[in-house]
Amino acid sequence: MTDLQTAWAKWNTALADAAAKVEALTEGRDASERAEGYRFLTRITAAMTEFQMEQSADWPSLVQVMSPARKFYVDNPDTLYHRATLDPRLSYRVRGRRGEELYLAFCVYGLRGRSNAILANVCDDEMIFADDGTFELVLSTERPEGAANWLPLNGNARTLVTRQYFTNRNQRPAELNIETLEPQSPPSAPDEKLIARRIRGLAESVTRTLAATEKASDLWLQKPNEVSVDSKADDWASLFATPDNDYVGGWYALAEDEALVMEGRAPACRYWSVQLCSRWLESRDYASRQVVLNHSQVQLEEDGSFKIAIAHRDPGLPNWLDTAGHSEGGAIFRWLLPVGEWERPALHVIKI
Repeated sequence: MTDLQTAWAKWNTALADAAAKVEALTEGRDASERAEGYRFLTRITAAMTEFQMEQSADWPSLVQVMSPARKFYVDNPDTLYHRATLDPRLSYRVRGRRGEELYLAFCVYGLRGRSNAILANVCDDEMIFADDGTFELVLSTERPEGAANWLPLNGNARTLVTRQYFTNRNQRPAELNIETLEPQSPPSAPDEKLIARRIRGLAESVTRTLAATEKASDLWLQKPNEVSVDSKADDWASLFATPDNDYVGGWYALAEDEALVMEGRAPACRYWSVQLCSRWLESRDYASRQVVLNHSQVQLEEDGSFKIAIAHRDPGLPNWLDTAGHSEGGAIFRWLLPVGEWERPALHVIKI
């Protein structure tokens, strides 16, 4: 077999193994979870095909990562994500202009072993902007003289992810572009060696994404209706988390006449929200259902605390999150740039 044929065989094996894993993980569980698992495989295949096959570190571009039809790693419906492929032997410049985003950040990721790792991060608090909101950010191994904003690249750097947070999805996003600082020759016609390498990368990306998803969701499933996720105790880097967030949450399992009430007090922070997600760490259908609430939407108690209810139907309580008919799922709080210590929310099931 040629190198290209061997790579293609690896890709087909990776897909077959992924389907077998979905079958094993959903055995004896709700049929909709299996259906969502296969849909999840198509979604990550579409995403990883674009990232691995079409993006180049020599001619980088910032492509949108998540959408209502492309979700993974507990995507936040209030966040606009872009990513670019990096080569640590090169230097890059991001040019941009602030929009109406509440938060703007740039995070560099790489691999440590077979897991994703956070290598460097900078957010708007640490950056310098012109009066009109424009800025430049350099990514390189050494900081260039005169660079107002800089992110270091070490030998493991592979991916840049940008995040913009909003309190509503009609706000105007920042304008962002990326380029290499070193002149690059135009891309040549693809050859078998290049395409074979990218196909192997595609296979490995799908396998790695499913493995990280399985590891995280299995932890949640062990303790339904309890707090079982805490980023201060658990490693979330494999899910491309940001170091600017703290995460806490758990798994709900509810009968038709039950609601899970989450009570607590949010820390002082730039943004916070709670959202529902699937076994496959995909946000629920935020286009047509109330599956996420952020700090601008939550109705607080008189003492500043919150009560948020997860239920299959409106429980007659403020701050209802709609399960969209899913008897089980994940619920995740995000605290963005929290100040000081915070307490885990209390969870309890009530009849409605």
